[in-house]
Amino acid sequence: MQTESILRKNLCSESGGVSPPLAPLYEKLLAVSSSPAETVSLLSEAIRRFDRAYFAEQQPEIPDHDYDRLMKALRELETAFPETRSPDSPTARVGEKLIGGREVVAHRVPMLSIENTYSESELFEYGTRTAKLLSGEKVAWVDELKIDGVAASILYEDGRLTRGITRGDGLTGDDITANVKTIRDVPLRLLGDVPPVLEVRGEIYMPNSELLRLNLIQAEKGEKPFANTRNLTAGSIKQEDPAVCAARGLRFFAHSVGRTEGLGVHTHFDFMEKLRALGFATSPMMKRLPDFPAAVGYAREMIERLHELDFETDGIVLKVDDFGQRQRLGATSKFPRWVIAYKFEKYEAETTVREIRVQVGKTGKVTPVAELDPVEIAGSVVARASLHNADEIARKDIRVGDRVVVEKAGKIIPHIVRAEPEHRPAESAPYRFPDLCPACGTPLEKADGGILIRCPNAACPAQLQRRVEFFASKEAMDIDGLGGKAVTLLIESGLISSIADLYRLKVSDVSGLERMGKKSAENLIAAIEKSKKAGPARLLNALAIRNVGEQTARTLIGEYKSIENLSRASQEELSRLPDIGGVIAENIIDFFGDPENTAMVGQLRECGVETALAEEGTESVQEPQTLAGKTVVVTGTLEHYSRSEAEELIRRHGGKASKSVSKKTDYVLAGTAAGSKLSDARKLGVPVLSEDEFLNLIGSNELPESDEPEPGRLF
Repeated sequence: MQTESILRKNLCSESGGVSPPLAPLYEKLLAVSSSPAETVSLLSEAIRRFDRAYFAEQQPEIPDHDYDRLMKALRELETAFPETRSPDSPTARVGEKLIGGREVVAHRVPMLSIENTYSESELFEYGTRTAKLLSGEKVAWVDELKIDGVAASILYEDGRLTRGITRGDGLTGDDITANVKTIRDVPLRLLGDVPPVLEVRGEIYMPNSELLRLNLIQAEKGEKPFANTRNLTAGSIKQEDPAVCAARGLRFFAHSVGRTEGLGVHTHFDFMEKLRALGFATSPMMKRLPDFPAAVGYAREMIERLHELDFETDGIVLKVDDFGQRQRLGATSKFPRWVIAYKFEKYEAETTVREIRVQVGKTGKVTPVAELDPVEIAGSVVARASLHNADEIARKDIRVGDRVVVEKAGKIIPHIVRAEPEHRPAESAPYRFPDLCPACGTPLEKADGGILIRCPNAACPAQLQRRVEFFASKEAMDIDGLGGKAVTLLIESGLISSIADLYRLKVSDVSGLERMGKKSAENLIAAIEKSKKAGPARLLNALAIRNVGEQTARTLIGEYKSIENLSRASQEELSRLPDIGGVIAENIIDFFGDPENTAMVGQLRECGVETALAEEGTESVQEPQTLAGKTVVVTGTLEHYSRSEAEELIRRHGGKASKSVSKKTDYVLAGTAAGSKLSDARKLGVPVLSEDEFLNLIGSNELPESDEPEPGRLF
């Protein structure tokens, strides 16, 4: 039988076997092979499911070569039995050339622009304005990446793709149906329970890795490289020949809804979940947040994670989740009122990678760093950029000697966007991650599903260096004078081999070290002594347990009252606590399950470091709760307190110490040389307090033990 022969030829190896991932499908296909139409239908449906798993769920179910075998079998079956080929077949992505120009089509629902801002204070003003329009209703928000591509609308009728249109001027757009069909993560036919009419809007884009591939081809042909992904996307999607567009590797992220009938969902987040079930890809990092401040906070986190992406973005979009609230908010003549884009300026420059080094962190995480030819970006000179992990180096194919594009989004941490391999030296070779720790020679291990690489040696000198530096930092024990160079001297001189050794140091031990006279030594020992009273929450944070930061440490100590009690908690018990969860609980159990760690905590206690709250109550109720329910931001240099001490004082009096100014900020405590936070406070009308006014507000004029400014860090 011809159908069975085609299946065997394409899906079986020379020995007659079928790869394990395809075996169940192969048996089903053989069972219906007497009917070519049924075989083609079953095979087409399977390919659509594999497409959804690959693109929408990002969880491939079969290897690429098996997928290619299925597609080849389907093409041969449709060629042998032309009557079985449907317009929405997975093989029907590339159609005929466009003849006679491109049709202009009206949008049934206008594609309006989005209001945008580059200012966080303006962003909060928008949030306040939206809350007022909804008369105090509880409003959930959804954060999404703003993809830098070409906006398009794709219409499905009875689950079949019938038309694709560019945004155009928002009222009309160009018909790009033939080219949209070439984009592999745009379903030609939807899966599952489909509404009669569904208009999906989103962004057509090109991955950076695809631009690299195309520019290598351009270089081989001796032609000029393409400048950037956005321009190339815009040019590709309007090609008259769909085969040209298909060769450009365009992708699509769905992000919103247009005209629909029988949708059956009432929130944006549920709509996006439904789109994934129907076979669409949606942008990574999307998240539903309970209120606007949380949405802004998550937007900041997303900006810091841009290096993870293989495509260009130019902002974060914040959307009201509930469709009913959106309808009540309505729109201006230009913008919907239920959405805003928090955009950032993108500053980039080209430079060369001179070396790739790896550095070991306080928990043993090994991070590759690119040493660059210094280049000025957004007013500062960039000479280094983190490459984050081995997977990122491989994905971006970054090599020593490469010319690379380095970017700062919003003037924050620089990251390498892509290499430009068309300029790559002939002798270039892929970077090989070291097998041994550069600091101690211990074989490195993979962690977190193979993404991270770690040094498992707790005695590694590089880890000790980073642990002590973090332990002494302002957000931890705040030991003034104990900077990186001082820590290096203490370790290299053999004076410390653990954190507990800090509390055994004497003035005579350190006064003879380089750049450390008697007065400096006295100041350092005094700062170490003072840190004994920092409290168990700061100590817990300072221990550098993975994923346990300042807020989590305060939550844990508030619950268990002491580090000793916490060390005896079960994983199940910890997992039930608010904001803890299974991963953090496991990290805590692992930390205290190591005898060296429990011994270190015992040694710290013996040295006089506070590991428990006072018996009469927690730190939060030992002082009058004059700041209960208030949010305070500290900025600038205070006369009598470090910033971390002032924040601790805020918390002890019942307040919340925040890092950013918003309409929900109650006070800004400003010292000298206060910067943008003070400006934001004035713009938003937030009360600004001097140090004396703050002390009067909390009902205390009590100053720290010394009313002299603390000495700066010595190193």
